[in-house]
Amino acid sequence: MSVRNRLALVLAAVLLPLLVGAGLVVAVVVPAQLRTEAAERLEVAATSVAAMQVQSCLGVGDAARVMVLAVAAGEPADTALAAGLQRRHGYGWILRDDAVLARSAAVPDGLPVTLTAASRCSAGSVAASGGPGGVPDTGVPALADSVAVPTDGGTLSAVAGVLVDRTSLADWDAGRHLDRTSDMAVACPGGSAVSTASGSRDRDLTRAARQALAGRAAAVPDSLVRTAPAGEGHPCVVVAVGAAASSAAGSWVTWALLGLSLVLGAVLVAWLSRQLTLPVLAITGAAERAAHGDLAVRLPVGRGDEVGRLAESFNHMAEQLELRMADLQHSRDLLSDNIRRLGDALQRTHDLDGLLATVAAISASTTESVRATVWLLEGDSLMARVAWPVESARGGPRRVSRVDTLPGLVSGDGVPRRIEGGDAAARLGGPALGSPLQRGATVLGAVVVERSPGSAPYSDEDSAILLSITGPAGIAMDNALLHRQAQRSAVTDPLTGVGNLRMLTATLAREVDRARHFERDVALLILDIDHFREINDIHGHAAGDAILAAVAARVVGSVREVDRVARYGGEEFAVVCPELDPADAQALALRVWSAVRDEPFDVGGTPVQVRVSVGVASWPRQAATSAELLRAADAAVSRAKGSGRDQVRAAPDSSG
Repeated sequence: MSVRNRLALVLAAVLLPLLVGAGLVVAVVVPAQLRTEAAERLEVAATSVAAMQVQSCLGVGDAARVMVLAVAAGEPADTALAAGLQRRHGYGWILRDDAVLARSAAVPDGLPVTLTAASRCSAGSVAASGGPGGVPDTGVPALADSVAVPTDGGTLSAVAGVLVDRTSLADWDAGRHLDRTSDMAVACPGGSAVSTASGSRDRDLTRAARQALAGRAAAVPDSLVRTAPAGEGHPCVVVAVGAAASSAAGSWVTWALLGLSLVLGAVLVAWLSRQLTLPVLAITGAAERAAHGDLAVRLPVGRGDEVGRLAESFNHMAEQLELRMADLQHSRDLLSDNIRRLGDALQRTHDLDGLLATVAAISASTTESVRATVWLLEGDSLMARVAWPVESARGGPRRVSRVDTLPGLVSGDGVPRRIEGGDAAARLGGPALGSPLQRGATVLGAVVVERSPGSAPYSDEDSAILLSITGPAGIAMDNALLHRQAQRSAVTDPLTGVGNLRMLTATLAREVDRARHFERDVALLILDIDHFREINDIHGHAAGDAILAAVAARVVGSVREVDRVARYGGEEFAVVCPELDPADAQALALRVWSAVRDEPFDVGGTPVQVRVSVGVASWPRQAATSAELLRAADAAVSRAKGSGRDQVRAAPDSSG
């Protein structure tokens, strides 16, 4: 049996008896109490209306007294009558002895001019009752009172009365300020009964009032009836009638209420069991989803009990698991990315800059750094060769000392170091870690990774990871340097350090093709040292080699950075000049010629004067191809030497 079913049984055993008992109370006890309360309310209503009759009798007596005193004081009778009956539903007249001074228009026909003590309502009788001095049975009950005052001119008397009709009864009923859900009826001796109801209800109520006036028990079908008998100051009988509270005991209503109680109890038990077990089922479902890999599941937290704390603990556990999975996924992605970068690095064995860029990226990624810089040794300092990310190279130091800097200390002894900040080679100012780039015992430089200020410092594990990267990287870097040196040797003259013939022909062909594509000029200068054999004979071949290297250096120093200098032959040099027209090429040739001849060369402390012959040729004016350009410049040198040496000659145009 499930937890919900067991809980439902327990709740049913506890709640259903309570609900059945409550149903019995509602079906039996409550109706009886309602009947008692309804009867009490009717008693109060009847008594209240009887009290309102007393007030009406007192009111008409006061009105009669006001009228007679006003006339005795000299006020006109009509005025006094109007003032006395103001705001009163009644009638009246004023007499002097037996003469009528004033009479209201509302006096019912047949009423006597004077009242006896027995016919005054304040004396306990009804003015409309028959008999001596009374009013014949006119069918209109009334309450009246009179006051007489003797004067010198005779006896003044005043009579005031109210009609007991629907209007008066409604005023009395409204004046009790209580629950007015009941109907009222009044029956006066000598007059017909009136009620606040209408239709058949009016007939039932007036019949009950006449029954009470006759001394019989008043009854109205399906209603509760309470009577206020006549008394002093209220000669009319008052009957209050209200709806009877039906008894449900033993009737179908009782069984209906019991059945309803059982149904409500069953619904309540089911609802309570569901509400109490719902959090447990929610936690069970969330745990099953988490077990199947859905770590994003969360439970609603809004309860302060043990279930709420359990939901908070579950959510915390799910969050921690999700973070761990995210970290694992991040580590997997990082490993995959580093493996890919390592493959790129292996493919760039001979591409030094690409290799260093990959090493910087891998170093930053594996150590969770925001910046990485590769520093290479150049003499007594270190040069920032590559930075990652690329834009971080702007604004940072380009060269630092080998003393008192992180990369300098690392490259000095080959031992990784980490600092908390404040190093000349660290741009961010936060934690930094340096590891050497070396091959065997030879240190080539260092890799420095950095984190932002306030970040966690580097650990021994970070240092070991970085060293595992920079170690193989140093070997690959040394191989790339050797490859670059071999490439440079293939196109460089070993004696002078400028390009060789292979570099000259390749560069000249490339520049001619480029000039043809962009419709630009390209010029070629060829220099031949005059009487170079005599220099060798006089000063020796070592001095001759020194002269060749010095001449090459002066030529390089006198041309533009874009110009390429190469050794063309034994004592000949060539200069490829991109985008240089013939006039500018002639001027450049004169500058080179002057740079070589204007100042003697120092050979072992002996000044040696050197002279050169220079030939100049330009494409496309003086040649159509790179080979023709080389021949044209060579021919121009030959003409310069044939014309006496130590001069600059230009090749003629190809058209001439």
